[in-house]
Amino acid sequence: MTSPPSTSSSVGPLNLGILGHVDSGKTTLTRRIAELGSTSAFDAHATSTTTDGIRRNTLDLGFSTMTSLSGRRLALIDCPGHSGLIRAVLAASTVFDMAIVIIDVVAGIQPQTAEHLLLASKFCPNRVIIVLNKCDLAEKSKISESAKKVRKGLKSMGVDENSPIVEMSLADGYFKEEMLQNLKLAIESRIFEPKRDEEGEFLIAIDHCFAIKGQGTVLTGTVIRGVLRLNTEIEFPALNEKRRVKTLETWKQRVGQVAAGARAAFLVAPSFDEHRFSRCICGPLGTLKSTKFVLATVEPIQFFRKSINSKSKIHVAVAFETVMAECQFLKEKENGEFEMLPSLLAPCQVLFSFEKSIFLPENYSNPFMAARLEQQPGSGCRFAFSGIFSQILPENGKNLPPRFTRKCRKGHVERVEKDGFSAICTGMFKAETNFDVFRGFQICTSSGPRGKIEGAFGKSGKFRVTFAEKIDGILTEKEEISLFLKKYHNENRLVSYVPD
Repeated sequence: MTSPPSTSSSVGPLNLGILGHVDSGKTTLTRRIAELGSTSAFDAHATSTTTDGIRRNTLDLGFSTMTSLSGRRLALIDCPGHSGLIRAVLAASTVFDMAIVIIDVVAGIQPQTAEHLLLASKFCPNRVIIVLNKCDLAEKSKISESAKKVRKGLKSMGVDENSPIVEMSLADGYFKEEMLQNLKLAIESRIFEPKRDEEGEFLIAIDHCFAIKGQGTVLTGTVIRGVLRLNTEIEFPALNEKRRVKTLETWKQRVGQVAAGARAAFLVAPSFDEHRFSRCICGPLGTLKSTKFVLATVEPIQFFRKSINSKSKIHVAVAFETVMAECQFLKEKENGEFEMLPSLLAPCQVLFSFEKSIFLPENYSNPFMAARLEQQPGSGCRFAFSGIFSQILPENGKNLPPRFTRKCRKGHVERVEKDGFSAICTGMFKAETNFDVFRGFQICTSSGPRGKIEGAFGKSGKFRVTFAEKIDGILTEKEEISLFLKKYHNENRLVSYVPD
């Protein structure tokens, strides 16, 4: 970071994700089209394999850049294709303006291709370019058939079915420059002017961190709101640290500021332990709020075939990290109350309870993806539902939205008493029940009259129900009775009600 500073940052860059199944040719394509490499570009660390056999180059996001035919700066984000590394793709997808999805023409849409297309459908459904790679291995008829199947797949996944499809052979001896030109023309057809917020306080999605001995720590990321300026103080809330920007670059050029949508690399000092650092969103002091509870919208993923019950746990990718959370599916009722549903039953909202604190910017649209990442590859779609965080709630769990579940107890009439206005009932409570909790609760009968629980009758769990009208000749012995309850979870309170 030694070049002289410039007074302005790049204007109007776009972020282009490079997606596809493992070994589909993502990095090879990136090498062909990129003009300048940056953080972890072109498999910079591909020197070994991990213990589980995954090539090390797939463990990271790679960043490089190219210029479109119209002169637009494009940041290329080379994403890993292995199913076990989807967290990196989930993080990167939130900054996509466009995407290139590379598909093996022989294999077609594979599991990771499908997941990547689903992510593209959430963030840039009309800005996708398909590259059919390895066309040297297929006959013309196979290529045509594959293209038709891809278009059908795009439509089913919510991606523009008229997205450009470019035939490609990236292998040496088969690659032709006209293929690259066709790709650039396809990219150009999807160039647009994104809406960027450059007025709000800056936020940056940080993806890499490394120390420079004797100088400090370098961090790289994408500015997602506002303008990052030289000498700005940045808070790293997860580390409980703050640092000042000493030098600032974009694509290896020293600058005085970097605006929303552009890549930034900046040096902070003193250094901190890079091993404590993970992908995250950072901003000025006090910009991010710590919480464990969030209310969010729910958009089910149609390809997720399993049910998700309330109070079950799920991986939630948000704010450039993935955290486990318990989910409660809620339907809003009158007076600001929410009914807790037994499972995801759209339309509904979700209350997330995270296992650890997360740090979120307020007054900012925080998209998320909920997924069963523990699910074995090949056993179906792992993405369950997505949405937007609508309300950041207090971290201490107080003042959470009032939530209730419906319960129903059944019993029967044992006999109608001589006064004709009361009945002794049984079969609903245990002998040790504290009837003070249920006194005054409404009882519904099969024949119509409604009464109220007066209290216990004896010590065997029987109880007396009184009625405002005469019931002799209406209620009969063994007639079924019902007690409908709302159990409020945050107050440990029971309320009786009469269903509509």
